[in-house]
Amino acid sequence: MQNTYQNRHGTFYIRLFVPKILHPHVTRTKFVQSLRTKDRKLAYLRSLQISIDFESWVADMTKKLGGDGFRELTVTLPDGVKIDFDLSLAEERSAYEDTIEKIGVFKQPAIALRDVSTDGARYRLTDLFHSYKVAKEKTFAEATRAAYFPRIEKFIEYHQAKGIIFIDEIRKPQASDYREVVIQSQDSPLTVDNYTKTLKGFFDYSIDAGKYPFENPFANMHLVKKSEREKHTDSWLPYSNEEIQLLFVKEFEAYVKRFDKPDLFFAPIISLTTGMRVDEIAQLQVSDVYQVNGTWVFDINDNGDDKEVKTPASIRKMPLCTGVLMTNFLEYHSLVKRKYGETALLFPYLTKTASNGYAKNIGYNWTQYKKKLIVVDQSQKNFHSLRKTIGARMVDMEYDLPLRKRILGHSMSGDITQTVYGKKYELEYIRSCLDKINWEISFIKFQFQFKNDRVLDGLVNKKAINERRKTIKAGSQK
Repeated sequence: MQNTYQNRHGTFYIRLFVPKILHPHVTRTKFVQSLRTKDRKLAYLRSLQISIDFESWVADMTKKLGGDGFRELTVTLPDGVKIDFDLSLAEERSAYEDTIEKIGVFKQPAIALRDVSTDGARYRLTDLFHSYKVAKEKTFAEATRAAYFPRIEKFIEYHQAKGIIFIDEIRKPQASDYREVVIQSQDSPLTVDNYTKTLKGFFDYSIDAGKYPFENPFANMHLVKKSEREKHTDSWLPYSNEEIQLLFVKEFEAYVKRFDKPDLFFAPIISLTTGMRVDEIAQLQVSDVYQVNGTWVFDINDNGDDKEVKTPASIRKMPLCTGVLMTNFLEYHSLVKRKYGETALLFPYLTKTASNGYAKNIGYNWTQYKKKLIVVDQSQKNFHSLRKTIGARMVDMEYDLPLRKRILGHSMSGDITQTVYGKKYELEYIRSCLDKINWEISFIKFQFQFKNDRVLDGLVNKKAINERRKTIKAGSQK
């Protein structure tokens, strides 16, 4: 397929160039449009139809300007045969249309060639942002919207201050200049890349909507290579000792009041003391908490269709350290096991979402709690920072890198020596290492108030009702 390419998501695009003879008479010399498919055959057929519309426009424009209107289009058929057509001749244009019809091209609406003409429509950044927010309102999680939308707003405000109000005024140089502004205001290269990713998504949306006729100006702007991104995860900063004291000790009453559900109450303690990811905690089943030779463990796995792990190295067993055992977590575990069985979720009222798994409410509530107590950029400190905090503590205590990787579930694939010769860490040894970390927190105070065995009934019933409603709604839409 000539003049076509795939973006990193696999979607095909067509790129067409206006002949130099027409450059003085147009506002855009290049036209880029999504073919709205990842299927190569369908993209091939659509590109043919768009090509004839474009070439016809070129021929008409050339004639109006006094040229001969001669313009050839070469079509390569599926069997490899190439046919040249002079689209300025009516009979050859008819033959071309007959040819593409025979190989299965369906007739599409003519391409919006005004985008490359002098009277082309122009689109305001603010209008596109409004439609973008409407489109993403239901597909983005609340936390994602809270992170993405302000970045785009800042981008638009920056360019409005420079007198730029239309999206077609933003090209690669303007995008590059803005990234430099972000670099100056952000400490982490990964945070800068997150800004770039957000703005690239906004322009992808505009391109797909047919409102931006150029290549995405924020494409291929990463400061950090994909292979090196793990090295830069320090964009999530650990909490300081003072912040940990504030979050878990000095504001204990606020903690208990805010986190009135078991997942919200126990998850921060588990993550802080074991380094487990929030989604690893939220998707635990009752059967994933058990004893191995007298040591209680969390079994982090991807057993079943309802579980996911970040990498193969994430599959591991983590001992419950003394801090967790001092709470009434095991009492809670026993309650859920008795009422809902071993195959139930540890937090049986949680509902899985497409973007955040079972962990959406945990992350959101922690962020809201944290925001009232400490002032920090949301993109730098969040629930994941609890995991970063224990990682930093282990570095301070000079724990070996392989041990830290084993606890945090990081891959050993790049460490040949450890992969081949490294020892296996026993659960009891891992627990003793975790217990040596002094958090200066009285974990025994963290006792979730069950009141009675029916504490979860309302939450579980509400989940069942909502799931039935979704099933009925889905059936009515078919």
